[in-house]
Amino acid sequence: MRRTYAYNSVVIGILLGMLVYASTANVVLAILTCLGVSIVGFVIIRVIENAIDKGIDKAGDAISNAVKKHKENKDNNI
Repeated sequence: MRRTYAYNSVVIGILLGMLVYASTANVVLAILTCLGVSIVGFVIIRVIENAIDKGIDKAGDAISNAVKKHKENKDNNI
């Protein structure tokens, strides 16, 4: 299992919720901000991480295939 940084969005959501509450004294707005930022941030970060992981996997496969092809060509030339 790969490490994810998506849980950091929960901390950011809580901090923004506290900031909204401190500036407006509106509990409902603070809770909505906390939940909204946490959920949306989590989803966005996971989507980005999954895209990066797919790119890394494709690059690894390309490198493996290139090495395999190089070894086959080297063996055929001997």
